[in-house]
Amino acid sequence: MTDFNTALDLYLHGDRVGALHLWRLLAEQGDARSQFNLGVIHDQGDGMPEDKPRAAAYYRAAAEQGYAEAAFNLALMLDDGDGIPADVNEAARWYWVAAEAGNPQAQFRLGLKYDTGEGLPQDAEQAAQWYYRAAEAGEAHAASNLGRCFAMGEGVPRSDVDAYKWFFIAAELGVANAARYRERVARELSAADRLRAGEAAQAWLRDFRARKG
Repeated sequence: MTDFNTALDLYLHGDRVGALHLWRLLAEQGDARSQFNLGVIHDQGDGMPEDKPRAAAYYRAAAEQGYAEAAFNLALMLDDGDGIPADVNEAARWYWVAAEAGNPQAQFRLGLKYDTGEGLPQDAEQAAQWYYRAAEAGEAHAASNLGRCFAMGEGVPRSDVDAYKWFFIAAELGVANAARYRERVARELSAADRLRAGEAAQAWLRDFRARKG
């Protein structure tokens, strides 16, 4: 058993003092997993008072080693000014790191940054591409935003069939307004196109659920 797993075992069995001691030693040696775990503990105040600046410092140490979850959590803190000074430009940088590593929530947030021009140059094509990557991974709000991109022709060629498909998927994944948007788009489609788009959405959902097990 590695020292990290020894600490994890102590933590899971209620020995937070012993776990924190080991994780701090490992974090000082540059272990990204330990840095991330300490970031979470200080971020959430798990067994101790919250310490957002210290949490951000641990997240940053792990993020600088490419640890995707730490990069995402740091980006959220910077985006919201959660206990540290807000910095939307730096937040976008860390969303990028996490998004490139495959984090769907970071991909969605990066799409939003390109969509709104907050922290990055506004770029509809980049927004649509990141929404697509996040939506393909099952990020529901990214699917809804991608539907809007197709409905409006923002960053992608306008396509009511594709808009219907992604609004259908977003609705099935739980986005409250997506069904209403889907029905609005449906008015622009022939019966054959609605059937084709609905079948494509259902096929996507079957494949996604199979992948998720």
